[in-house]
Amino acid sequence: MNLKYRLQKGVSLVEGMTAAGVLGLAVTVFMTLQSYQERDFANLRKFDKAAYAVELMFEELAAVYNPVAAQYGNPRVFEDTSAGASLKVKGLAQLPGDGDQIIIEGVGGRYEITASTAFDSDNNTTLSLERSDVPDDTPNKNMASDATLNAPITFISNSEGSLDPYDDLDMTKFEDTTYKASITNQKVLTDLDNWGTLLKKHLGPARDGDKRLLEIEDIEKDVPVDKDNDGVTDQVDGEDVYETVKKKQVTIIIKQDKIEEKFRRLFLAGT
Repeated sequence: MNLKYRLQKGVSLVEGMTAAGVLGLAVTVFMTLQSYQERDFANLRKFDKAAYAVELMFEELAAVYNPVAAQYGNPRVFEDTSAGASLKVKGLAQLPGDGDQIIIEGVGGRYEITASTAFDSDNNTTLSLERSDVPDDTPNKNMASDATLNAPITFISNSEGSLDPYDDLDMTKFEDTTYKASITNQKVLTDLDNWGTLLKKHLGPARDGDKRLLEIEDIEKDVPVDKDNDGVTDQVDGEDVYETVKKKQVTIIIKQDKIEEKFRRLFLAGT
């Protein structure tokens, strides 16, 4: 045999099969990765569309929000009252709304009105109260201490104009009748239907592990004081002066597959 042909080496059957297997595995891995990338890109495109829905939600919440609570007159405690779940009140020009929150001078804590009686002949009403500044599983939500005659009552938020009823609103459950039955605020129910439908349109039906959640939180921020509007923070004894401002922080959490986005906005004075 010619020496030239004797020195040439071909690929054995085993080597060929191994190479084919490696090539097949590489193609499979490539196709799988490409499939994952396409799915992630598709989700990102969905999130871009969902961001417009979230912006609409923020705008509608801004239209709802009224941080200056109506006082309904000059409410005061009608008589010395032992700590409990109800309080007789005088000085109201109109009945407050269920869900309004109050503080009572001389009594610690913040209280939510759960019901109120019709005015009697002297325009007095009895409010049913539940403490709202303690965890939900607190066994005793009565007034923290006794209330005294003529103690001023201050409304710190109204159910109409408050964002608090939106806290922990789960928009993946907008079609869940049991979940919706637990929501008593009609405006919140209407928004749940609208927002849940809108997010479903952009993101598709929610699956296990997905999140479409709205959270409301009270926060305090220290902001510099500039009373003369000269662009420089006012000072006292050489120290910058700050004031503490309370704001509502609204967070909308959208999670689908492995992608999670948090959209956040602060609300102050209706902005």
